[in-house]
Formats: sequence, C-alpha cells, structure tokens
Amino acid sequence: MRLSQLAATLLTVVGNTNTAFAKPVQSRDTVSAKYCDASTDICYSEFISPEKIAYRFAIPDNATAGNFDILLQIVAPKTVGWAGLAWGGVMVNNPLLVSWPYQSTIIVSSRKASARTYPQVSNDVSYKVLAGSGTNATHWTLNALAQGASAWGTTKLDPSSNAVPFAYAQSASPPTNPADAASRFSMHQSKGRWSHDLASGRIANFASAVEQLEKPEEEEKEEVK
Repeated sequence: MRLSQLAATLLTVVGNTNTAFAKPVQSRDTVSAKYCDASTDICYSEFISPEKIAYRFAIPDNATAGNFDILLQIVAPKTVGWAGLAWGGVMVNNPLLVSWPYQSTIIVSSRKASARTYPQVSNDVSYKVLAGSGTNATHWTLNALAQGASAWGTTKLDPSSNAVPFAYAQSASPPTNPADAASRFSMHQSKGRWSHDLASGRIANFASAVEQLEKPEEEEKEEVK
C-alpha cells in the first residue's frame, strides 16, 4: 500500500471515532447578516446553516478584543435533537456549546475537547439561559448570555472583525438523558464552518437587552398590562 493510501486510511479511522465535532469541517465565506427579533427589538448578527438552524450574536458596542459578554440566540427546527457551536471554528482546545430541547425548556451544556475525542463537560464558559428560551410547534429557541466565550488561552475574539471563525454541528438524535446538561450525545449528522461578521452584532443597548431577557416572563407580562 502506498504511503498516501495508508495516510488516507488512518484519517478515515480517526474521523469515525465516537465524537460529536471530530471530523474537519469545510470553510465557508462570510455569510452572516443583520437580524432583529421582533419580540424583543434586540438586533443580532445572524448565520443560518443549511439545516435552517439560526445562530445569532449580539455584543456591546464598546467591546474590545478580550473578555466581553455575548448574547447568543439559537433557533432550530423541532427535528434537530441537538445543536452545537464551536467558538473559534474548530473543535480542539476551543470552547464548545451544545444545546437541546427538553420538554418545554432548553438545556445548554458547556464542553471542551483537548483532542479529537468526545467533548467533556467544562466550566470554562458559563451560559445563563434567558427569557424567551423554549419550544413551540415547529422550533426550539435558546436565548443565553455567554461569559468567557470571547477569550481563552491565547485566543481573543475581535469584536470589530467581519470574519470571526465559528463552526456548528447538529444531529436529529436527542441526547441520552436530555434532562441532564452532562448527558452524552451522538456524533453529529452534519456540520460546517463559517466566517462571522461579529462587528454587525454590536448594539448600543446591550446592558438593557440583557436586563430585559433576565426578567422572568411573568414579570414582563405584568409590566405590559
């Protein structure tokens, strides 16, 4: 067997291990756009995957490269069992997020992998699930405040960049124990990588937007009356 054939065989074997983000993903051009949520008036920069999963990001308008908070919204069809996000665009040594619906709630799990192996639970990034998260007849939605996702190791996301690397993965199969954020989940059925226009996600009202989403939905309804 030629060396090139042997190398290809070994890569195939490694790529088929029981991991969720393990296989390399194909790069895509910057494809994000502006999106404003009609229910909250919060505007995000948005990427929609071929599987119709929307990944949306909002950041403070005065954010600088380093540790800044990020408002994240994921909207996925009900057929999606779990949806994942790789901050930094690759699986290894980057913060990972995995989210899925459970009954009428949304579970979010912070993960990390030091190699191309199954990602383990990690405390490197904290996610606070916010108001508006839940399910309806067709989709499930995660609204979350991510803290610690903009800087890790020697990496710092640039809030002024229009080409920040991200990657996603998804599967129709739900996690083994969907009530538990530490649950195991199956390998992805599809994945991709894109360059995101993070700068277009800058909003002047970031602090008030977070405060708005931190309020219990019952309290918001009382204020409207």
